[in-house]
Amino acid sequence: MQALNQFSIPIKGLKFGIHEYDFKILKSFFDAFPNSLTKDGNLDTHLTLDKKTDHLDLVFTTKGTLASECDRCTANIDLPIESTINFIVKFSDEEKTDGELFFIPIESHEINVAEMIYEHLLLSMPLIKVYDCENENPIPCNQKVLEILNHDKKPEKVVKNNVFGDALKNLKITKTK
Repeated sequence: MQALNQFSIPIKGLKFGIHEYDFKILKSFFDAFPNSLTKDGNLDTHLTLDKKTDHLDLVFTTKGTLASECDRCTANIDLPIESTINFIVKFSDEEKTDGELFFIPIESHEINVAEMIYEHLLLSMPLIKVYDCENENPIPCNQKVLEILNHDKKPEKVVKNNVFGDALKNLKITKTK
């Protein structure tokens, strides 16, 4: 967990008001989370921390790419990510988490935001990991897989004369009581 020490922010003695921090998220960050959905990335995260008397407002803004496997063609891709998320950290007698609300002990000297950044990145990942990679050179798509997927696709037949449909339109239906 030593790789995550750079994500610790001293809060004891920090003046009330807004403070800003910048973090670079690389492979070493994801290595600290053994069961991570992604193992690499190149992201810039900007944190705006607003210290209040009884809590901290944290706003994380992240932009960059996450290494992933394309759900369409299984090629390794750099998935573009751009996202903002808010967290509130309250000072409490016990340490717990509830969604976007974190509780830390009142006597805490620092807060490590690595887990919050990690959660933010997971929530930023799309459920279906594909994107328009046509503008990349070279195109990362696995052409063999795409050919297999498109092999069974047959062009739709355009029916000009629908004999059965025309016959149904000409039926005269009468109601009986």
